[in-house]
Amino acid sequence: MPVTARPAAFAPALLLAATACFASAPDKAAANASEAAAEGVQQRIAITGDVQVPAGVGMEGGKVVACSSPYQSCKTKIEAPLRHAGGTSWTYALALPDRGPWQLIAWKDVDGDDEASPGDYLGIARDGAEIAAPASAVRIAVKRVEGDQTSAKASNGDIPGLAGSWSQASTGTELVIGSKIKFQPSMATGYGTNLGGTFGPGSATNTTIVTESMPVTVRRQMSLVIRQDGTFTWRITKTQPEGKSCTKTITQEKLGRIQTAGGKMIFAIQGGQESWSGCGKGGSGTISPRSETYSYSNAGGALRITGPGGVNWAFRRG
Repeated sequence: MPVTARPAAFAPALLLAATACFASAPDKAAANASEAAAEGVQQRIAITGDVQVPAGVGMEGGKVVACSSPYQSCKTKIEAPLRHAGGTSWTYALALPDRGPWQLIAWKDVDGDDEASPGDYLGIARDGAEIAAPASAVRIAVKRVEGDQTSAKASNGDIPGLAGSWSQASTGTELVIGSKIKFQPSMATGYGTNLGGTFGPGSATNTTIVTESMPVTVRRQMSLVIRQDGTFTWRITKTQPEGKSCTKTITQEKLGRIQTAGGKMIFAIQGGQESWSGCGKGGSGTISPRSETYSYSNAGGALRITGPGGVNWAFRRG
């Protein structure tokens, strides 16, 4: 039986993630080019699925955007148009340059302001979890954005129990985005930056620089301050290998608001600062708005946060 569409409240994290994904216009030309080439892209680097909308809602002009990890920079954004499959179902097919992981967001910009705002229709795949290509039947449910979401306050009952100061220290294996050299058969269709024949022209292999997630040992210390209104300050210092002979230290301060729902903790990061040093190099920059979603439990004075890529952080009060 059809259900009458009604507005739904969105967590600020979803809007911030969408805004970060859609804000940069320069990527649109590349996205359109990738769409035109979609027919010729092998299935192994495609993500396909459907978008479910409230009854009576048309998604003409809507799209699905894939944002590459790490999401704070979203250096690669690929989009695909929605096609009506009948009823409340719309389909999409993303032709991707690599396996990812990716974060998927479905969006219809009703007011044309190029921002996720009240009145738009919005949804995020798998609660913001990382999705690796190839993947099929990835469903995204969209709802109407209602009210002033960017200033919305945490409204669930978990926040008072989480409020306070937390600290964490650990050494463990995590997935980190990095570049490494690979040898690939000359006749193979690979990915990455091709440096030519490994042993000169006519070589059986090519030397290729590939950017991908790699497991490395990361030493981290974190402090997390959560306030009664759900706002937070999250300070992170982590040290990890950089190359074969040196280490890189990264410090970050993230600011934003927390939402919790269904055992998930969503960090709606509104900004922050970061710096890095090591191997004779260093730098600093700002942290862009984005959403980070983790599973969590809070019992016996311990806050445990878990998620993809080796995330298993145990926080203690103080």
